[in-house]
Amino acid sequence: MTNSLKNRITILCVGLVLLTTMVSLFSFWWSTSKFQEEKVNQDISVAQNVYKQYLKSKESLLLTAAKVLTSDFGFKQAVATRDAGTISSVLFNHSQRIDAELMMLIDLSGTLISANTSEDHFAHDLRPLMKELLNAPEQSSFVVLNKELYQVILLPVKAPRTVAYSLVGFKIDDSVASELKNLTGMDVSFIGSADDLVISSLVKRPEQFDPVNYFNTLTTSRFFSEYLVYRNRDINLPSLHSHPIIILLSADLTQSYSDFEKLFLTLMVLAILTLFVGVVTSSLLANNLTTPLTQLAAIARQFALGNYSFEFKGKKQSSEITTLVEAFNSMGNDIHEREQQINFQAKHDSLTGFYNRSAMLEVLCEQLEPSTEYTLVGIDIKGLRHINDKLGPRIGDDCLKAVACRIGEFSDELGGFHARIGGDEFLTVFPMAAAKEFKSGIEGLMAQLQACYTIQKLKINLRFSAGIVQYPTQGIASDDLMRRVLIAVDSAANEHESIHYYQVGEDEAHLDRLIMLDELKQAISDNDGQLFMTYQPKLHMKTQKIDKVESLIRWQRKDGSWVNPELFIDLAEQSGLIVELTAWVVNTVVAQVANWQSKGIELQAAINVSAQDIAFPGFHSALVDTLKEYKVAPGLITIELTERDMIENEEKGIKALEDLKMIGVKISLDDYGVGQTSLGRLKMLPIDELKLDKCFILKLDESQKDQFIVQSSITLGHQLGFSVVAEGVETLDSLNLLKNMKCDHAQGYYLSRPLKAELLEEWLHEYYAKN
Repeated sequence: MTNSLKNRITILCVGLVLLTTMVSLFSFWWSTSKFQEEKVNQDISVAQNVYKQYLKSKESLLLTAAKVLTSDFGFKQAVATRDAGTISSVLFNHSQRIDAELMMLIDLSGTLISANTSEDHFAHDLRPLMKELLNAPEQSSFVVLNKELYQVILLPVKAPRTVAYSLVGFKIDDSVASELKNLTGMDVSFIGSADDLVISSLVKRPEQFDPVNYFNTLTTSRFFSEYLVYRNRDINLPSLHSHPIIILLSADLTQSYSDFEKLFLTLMVLAILTLFVGVVTSSLLANNLTTPLTQLAAIARQFALGNYSFEFKGKKQSSEITTLVEAFNSMGNDIHEREQQINFQAKHDSLTGFYNRSAMLEVLCEQLEPSTEYTLVGIDIKGLRHINDKLGPRIGDDCLKAVACRIGEFSDELGGFHARIGGDEFLTVFPMAAAKEFKSGIEGLMAQLQACYTIQKLKINLRFSAGIVQYPTQGIASDDLMRRVLIAVDSAANEHESIHYYQVGEDEAHLDRLIMLDELKQAISDNDGQLFMTYQPKLHMKTQKIDKVESLIRWQRKDGSWVNPELFIDLAEQSGLIVELTAWVVNTVVAQVANWQSKGIELQAAINVSAQDIAFPGFHSALVDTLKEYKVAPGLITIELTERDMIENEEKGIKALEDLKMIGVKISLDDYGVGQTSLGRLKMLPIDELKLDKCFILKLDESQKDQFIVQSSITLGHQLGFSVVAEGVETLDSLNLLKNMKCDHAQGYYLSRPLKAELLEEWLHEYYAKN
């Protein structure tokens, strides 16, 4: 098998050997290349130093010769008297003594007086040459005279004033370049581009020889690619500005390439031999290792079938394989023990040791018999989350253990069994006949549970809600019993009861709520007109104009039946659907405000939101995006929420409302006066408007106490900088009282019921026609 462990081990070992070899070869190539490069650069630098010393010695010889010539008294006298014969003789003899190819005497005007060679070979006006050489006294320069390169030096002849100049020079030709090559081991080329001058040590040259192009482009074919034959370095020589001279040093790399390739071939042969040895060795190692592993794999298959006893057969193995066999033996025993533990843990809660929910359903199916009556008690611990938040999860876990202990003590005495069916929910089941009196037995259990607990030296009082279901009269199937117990527990919690006995029909009512919830989800998703908005106008008391409306949602099912808003909104809040429902409302209302604007109707719309909406992280951004989409100013939207919503999520709610105010959205506190908002909290809330609860307004014209409360609330609201809205206005007298109390806005059935958008537009037309 290509995917066997043996093949994998072989491939791994061979791969490692191959990788190591490749890394070694690459490291050799890299380091050798760097070494060769550094060596060539070093050789060129040495050659450059040799060249400098050579030319320096030539310069010293020229200077000495020139000084001897210009210091000779007879020569100076001959120059002063213009004795041509003596001058020519001295120049010739002196040039022979120092082996100088060039020996010239120039007058002060730059005209050649005499030379050791034919004077026709040189220009008569040497003034430019003399002028530049005088700028570097007693220093040699390289000049081109008669298309030949010389290293020259210029010194004045004084008698005692300067009467002429002596020019002494050595000729630089191919023989000099060859001599430098012998000294440095590198080809040397003197190049004068302005004079088409080329002097080189290269023996075999092309017909059209360009040293720069030749030495910089000549390549040779090697193992891996084409490589340059020469490594070059340009050096500027002291020369005339208009006739620059450079020297090109060229190191031949051919021998280096050859040495490198020989060494590389040797390493390649060694690498191939190493790879071959690695293949053979890894194959033997893999075979020795996989044979016992094959036996262990067979043993593992027996483990999978539940057979944990085995006998290992094979030759004497390594200590590691022996250890592995012993580990298999130990593993078999451990798996057997762990299977039993897992079976227990799969059916029991790890914290309390009670049955878990799924196991309890099986137990109910197996142990409950229709011939025997049982009592099922579902128990919920109220406020356990707050204990976890305030005292820590460890205290919360200890509370759960303590409650489980008391349930066990009570139920075990009656021959019952129990389970933890949720985070803070328990279920205990016991025969009804075991309790002398059914109700007193349940009450006894609750009394035992509600007694004070001592948890880590803390005195803790827990509160409970219990739901009771009787078997078999209120259900036989375990799923039905479990569901009805939880329904009874929820009813106890919602109705603030300690004990709730399941009543026939509650299951169906619960099912109806689930159906209604599904229908509500579908209505939001389909947006087919089942859900729609109505708008109740708000009267501005000073201007008597309608400038605000409250948006109220309505639901008419497909069958034509109406659903009370309080019912389906409460259902949406309990199920978490309220966020989607509010998003639908926000989109619908903002779109309607935009539609009114297009018709010239300017109305500020209030939208009721819940605590869940305020706490939802995406509420703010979704509202902003919707306003931008429909191009509606934030000031035309008011967010209404109740005191209860503010109290439940006060810190998070205040922050969310402050963010909304920053973008210009108005905030209204609904149902003011019937909640729990203190004056201290009221001054901290980031609101713009107080909305007085209708319980104070419905009979305002009849109740003097209501008038006192409303008047003081309006005054307080104004002093805090809030506008005040009164809802529930049903009579003209109440409306006039509110006007006299300087209430800002009023709404109620006296003005108008909530209307659909198109009906509201008609109502507004009629209202303004009358007023």
